[in-house]
Amino acid sequence: MPPADVKTAAFLAQKPGHGMPDQALLRRFEIASIWLCSAAIVVGLLALMGYLLDVSGLIRLGAGLQGMSPLTAIGLICVASANLLVHKSKWLMWSCLVVTFTITTVVLMSHVLIGRDVVSPSTAALLFPQRSAPVGLTSIATATCLTLLALSQTMRAIGKHNISEWLAAATLVIAGLGTLGYVYGVKDLYSLYPFNTMALHTALALLCLAGATLLTQSRGWMAIVVSARRPGSVTRRQLTLTAMLPVTGWLLIYAVNTQLIGAATAIALVVVLMFLPLVALIIRDGVILARLDDEQRINQRLEGDIRAALELELHEKRQALQNETQQRRNAEDAMYRAQRLEAIGQLTGGIAHDFNNLLMAVSGNLEFVQRKLPADSPALKNLSRAAQATEKGIRLTAQLLAFSRTQRLDVRAVGLNEIIKASKELLGNALGPRIDVEITLADEEIWIQTDPLQFELAIVNLALNARDAMPDGGKFSISVGNVSQVESTVEVVVTDTGIGMTPEVAGKAGEPFFTTKEHGKGSGLGLAQAYGLCRQSGGDLRIISAVGRGTTVVLSMPKAEAGAAQPVGADEPQPGSAMAVPLPGQAILVVDDDDNVRSVITESLKSHGHTVYEAANAAAALTILESHSCAIAVMDFLMPGMNGADLARKARTIQRELPIIFVSGFSDTLALDSIFNAVVLRKPFELERLHEAIGKLIKLDEPSVRSELL
Repeated sequence: MPPADVKTAAFLAQKPGHGMPDQALLRRFEIASIWLCSAAIVVGLLALMGYLLDVSGLIRLGAGLQGMSPLTAIGLICVASANLLVHKSKWLMWSCLVVTFTITTVVLMSHVLIGRDVVSPSTAALLFPQRSAPVGLTSIATATCLTLLALSQTMRAIGKHNISEWLAAATLVIAGLGTLGYVYGVKDLYSLYPFNTMALHTALALLCLAGATLLTQSRGWMAIVVSARRPGSVTRRQLTLTAMLPVTGWLLIYAVNTQLIGAATAIALVVVLMFLPLVALIIRDGVILARLDDEQRINQRLEGDIRAALELELHEKRQALQNETQQRRNAEDAMYRAQRLEAIGQLTGGIAHDFNNLLMAVSGNLEFVQRKLPADSPALKNLSRAAQATEKGIRLTAQLLAFSRTQRLDVRAVGLNEIIKASKELLGNALGPRIDVEITLADEEIWIQTDPLQFELAIVNLALNARDAMPDGGKFSISVGNVSQVESTVEVVVTDTGIGMTPEVAGKAGEPFFTTKEHGKGSGLGLAQAYGLCRQSGGDLRIISAVGRGTTVVLSMPKAEAGAAQPVGADEPQPGSAMAVPLPGQAILVVDDDDNVRSVITESLKSHGHTVYEAANAAAALTILESHSCAIAVMDFLMPGMNGADLARKARTIQRELPIIFVSGFSDTLALDSIFNAVVLRKPFELERLHEAIGKLIKLDEPSVRSELL
């Protein structure tokens, strides 16, 4: 078999039911095909030699037998050569096939038009004029077989292997009938029309070529024959058994003709010899089918088990994917909520900064007016109410800054029992007589790290929310919950028996300006302030609530060592912390981009006898420092172009160790902690505190004062 056919067989034999071919068997078939084609070529050449040498035995093989036509001999040689050349020389192969088609067409036309072959004698007379031996004729059966073989080779060359197989099989049947006639001595099989002029060696050569063509196929049903799997081996055994039947028939006919056995005995032997192998094959096929059926049932059971296992695994994977998707969705929701809160926090911090500047201007001017009016002035009452409104604004900005986590907290170690006790009086005033207050303290003092004033404010805010959630009265309780040694946190549990919240409301309750109260009944900053305090102190806040079952707010606060103060940022001077003494006039630089705030500070300083240089931005301030020597600089932190921290560093390059007082309504001023010899006042502040800070900074040569400030 040519190499290309071997590759084709290896590929096509992988179709369902065929399996991989037996490569050794393919190689044997290839060799057998070459030998069969060679035998056909030899037969054709011998016949032509008989015509050339005028040897009758080479033409008809024996007396009384039909002779081979020279056209038949040429046709056999061409078909066999085409089989051998199909993968070696295409043009030679097609040339051989064209010659074959020409011969068979002429012969068949002669039979159709004249009723016999008149072409072969004319060809013999033309090619071999000196011959005396009789000329063989090409029968219709022979011409048909050559045509079928040529067509089979053509189909094989163009890739139509199934058609090539069937054409070769048809040739095998026709040539086999003629051969059996000679072998069995049945003259009717080779003397009747259309076999009447077919020679014995012509029939044998056609059988060889048909077999060679089938052996070179390796597709269709031939793929089963060459398969290395069980169907291939079974088919080969059955074909071998089938090939024995003609031999057995010839032996029985020979025995009858020589009178060794009678005709009846021969028929009985034929029946037995055909029956027994068929029964054996049927039983063997039944056993094989039963085995295959058992294997199929086992495979089906295994397939069912595998399918069930895969479905279970798929279900687990799907469930895991759903859980992972839900976790991812929850994480994304938390991230979006954190981003939203961060954005709102930045917004509220900016609003608080601007609002603090406004309050500074208002409170400063109110303070000026209060100082100038006599004690019995009727306008003092109006000024007092305006001052109270200003204080409310200050508390509101404190809540905004607490939520935005930009407020500079006075974080230190605070006794939890002590701070809760201090809140009890405020709670009674905030909740009213219809609500019972229950406070459960820890057995021993627990220290937490927080800003005590902001923590008290957070408790009061939670109490006010609880009061609004219990219009008909109820119970409000504060208790110390779990004390985690691993995470070093303490839980303060605040509970009310009010109307509760839906999950949607509880999820948004910590956001600023979110409230379920009627318009004008609340700002929506109470829980936001408590949440901001917990987060800025290093803890967390959780809300547990259900409609009709009250609300529980858990404040997780970080533990601290007993009595160990942990301040964050620079300390601010407190009113009354030092005696305000008259100071000689000083040259003071005031830097603030807000005209109203700058005017209030400037007027207050001038009223105390100081010389004041004003600057609206950092560039103007640096210019003033280059031309004037200043004792103290009072500057805002958040300004366009250059903030207060950067301005302070540049100012120190001009006047070393210049005392600085930072005033800012924007409390995210951690950058100021690294500025030496500086004090931070948060707007709005009382003007007296500014003068106290100036007095302390002027006396920095005293070590005790320096230690107190820094």
